[in-house]
Amino acid sequence: MVIFENGYFRLDYTLSTDILGVDLPDMRTAGLSEAERCFEIMIEHVRNYNIHRLLLDSSKAVVEVGDAEYNQLIYQVSMDLMKTNLKKVARIVSSTTELEKMAVKVQQAVLQSPSTYQIQNFTSKQPAMQWLLV
Repeated sequence: MVIFENGYFRLDYTLSTDILGVDLPDMRTAGLSEAERCFEIMIEHVRNYNIHRLLLDSSKAVVEVGDAEYNQLIYQVSMDLMKTNLKKVARIVSSTTELEKMAVKVQQAVLQSPSTYQIQNFTSKQPAMQWLLV
């Protein structure tokens, strides 16, 4: 069931599995505020729907911002997700090496904090879904 869509970003929730699927938005310097707003909407829905499992798909996301902007935004999103009842986050990785380097760096910083949820990276959707359901 699509619970939010604005042409830039889509949240697809499956009630029977309690999984919120999110295709991560593109992040470009000129439109960074749009990406920030999309993440705020995602966090609001995770909180309001009391979601426990999140599937983030960054396989098609385009990132054209500097390391500092990317790191700050993704770190803040991760920390805000810790204030929800989220239990697991499965992330489908990007094929872009530079994006993955930045993502892993932020992920390591987040995991150094006392995390309230587990996070794991996957190269495809099926194993990610299986892990979320365990």
